[in-house]
Amino acid sequence: MPEQVRVAAARGAGEAPAVSPERAAVVTDLGRAFRRAFRSLRSMRGRDTHRGDEIGHAQFELLVELYADGPLQAGALAEAVEASPATVSGMLDHLAAAELVERTRSDADRRIVVVKLTRRGRRKVEARKALWQRRWQEALEGIDDDELRVAAAVLERISGIFGEERRGG
Repeated sequence: MPEQVRVAAARGAGEAPAVSPERAAVVTDLGRAFRRAFRSLRSMRGRDTHRGDEIGHAQFELLVELYADGPLQAGALAEAVEASPATVSGMLDHLAAAELVERTRSDADRRIVVVKLTRRGRRKVEARKALWQRRWQEALEGIDDDELRVAAAVLERISGIFGEERRGG
């Protein structure tokens, strides 16, 4: 049976296609690097919950969404960051108390809450984005644009795997 047919038949039968030992090692290394990056991000988010008055990573994600697409309805903001409306409501309480966001009721439908950044919130996002931009530039120094495009494509595919998992695939 030709190799392509054998691989297609194996996929149809639920088996993983045969790969060379070199390919398996590279894919294993990629998986390990991805897990390390994911653990680092999760650790950073965990540390953020213990920072007192400073806003954490999850709250900053709300501010970034508002910076990019705001003002937004609170429900749309919850969907954008993939969090429950109750969780987002609690985070918005903290952000409003810190004068980083404003919440107003819609004139058309009083049940709808619209959230927008304050001037202070916008400055906070711009400052943190500048800090992270510098960190990204330093970390990616010496990696050419084509390599970065490939890395982005790989991360998109990996993201797709986890998206399928959420959908029950």
